[in-house]
Amino acid sequence: MANEIGKVVIVGGGIIGCSIAYHLTEMGIPCTLVERVSIACAASGHAGGFLARNWSDHGPTGPLSRESFDLHKKYGAMFDSDYRAVDTLEVMVKEDSKRTKSSPNVPDWVDKSVIGHTDVLGDLTNTAQVHPKKLSKCFIEAAQKKGCEVIIDQVVGVEFSTEDKTFIKAVKLQNKGTLPCDKLVLAMGPWTNVANQWFSHKLPTIGACRAHHIVITPSEPVSAHALFVNYRSKDGNDNPEVYPRPDGTVYICGRTDYEPLPEHAGLVEPNSESLNFLHRVGANISSTLEGSKLETGHACYLPLPENNVPAIGLIPNYHGKLYIAAGHSSRGILNAPATGKNLAELIVHGNSAIDLSPFDPAKFI
Repeated sequence: MANEIGKVVIVGGGIIGCSIAYHLTEMGIPCTLVERVSIACAASGHAGGFLARNWSDHGPTGPLSRESFDLHKKYGAMFDSDYRAVDTLEVMVKEDSKRTKSSPNVPDWVDKSVIGHTDVLGDLTNTAQVHPKKLSKCFIEAAQKKGCEVIIDQVVGVEFSTEDKTFIKAVKLQNKGTLPCDKLVLAMGPWTNVANQWFSHKLPTIGACRAHHIVITPSEPVSAHALFVNYRSKDGNDNPEVYPRPDGTVYICGRTDYEPLPEHAGLVEPNSESLNFLHRVGANISSTLEGSKLETGHACYLPLPENNVPAIGLIPNYHGKLYIAAGHSSRGILNAPATGKNLAELIVHGNSAIDLSPFDPAKFI
């Protein structure tokens, strides 16, 4: 089978690219992954890792999310990825107000400001979390043990047959020459549009927005409750999210903007005011989080698809040699396992367990 498929090259070392590499090597197909900066250096290294089994049931990604949620549980037992089931709540908080109402659903550590409204969004059966960077590295390390090569270099172009400028023969690297390939997979997230300059036919358009996060260490451990917060302040309404992690830290994210995408992930910079706001959110939700040690604060860019669904599959016009998996937006961590599994199946068998037609790249071109 490997001889029939030939050389597979994946461009992009985020969780999607690492998942594709893992699932290909599990099927006996060696591959090469090329990443410009480092594994999981962009959103996959900075996302919160929240997982919901059925929140996408109303849309085309529903089957993908359900399979992926179940795969996360499976891989959580296999890998050291900080996977665990969590309870999930929606809470309403008014900044700098005294708490006036309690709810039996709210954990004890959520003890400040006004909780005017509380909903249970998920429980231990249908919501969970994972550490995205750890899982990405687990995927790629397992793939390397089965024949995947990782190259840290910049792809600067594609080499085509002299007779046919749509017949891919190799990718061109900035420092290491050319890398022959029979199948090329683009898993470049918000940087997908860079690849348009390599091809004569248009690729799916992937936009980008910048999201911020902080990681803090509270004065004492807090329970495994993920919080989706309707946060009201003098500046208006925001919707930050709060995820306690198994290692004792708490991840808080929010405050998106449309700052232009930098050339590569290593150049991403956060907005300091947004980071300060997120620290303030923690202090207004919980006395346990107030005064917590700030471990890190950063930003990442989410890949935004043109049609509100990711592009997953074979790109037309290139003799069955060019594939894409990009545009997963805020559900990239959730959907990475099933994306990698089903795209690998498509590459190897020509079809997949899940119907990928809703994500057909031809619909985006």
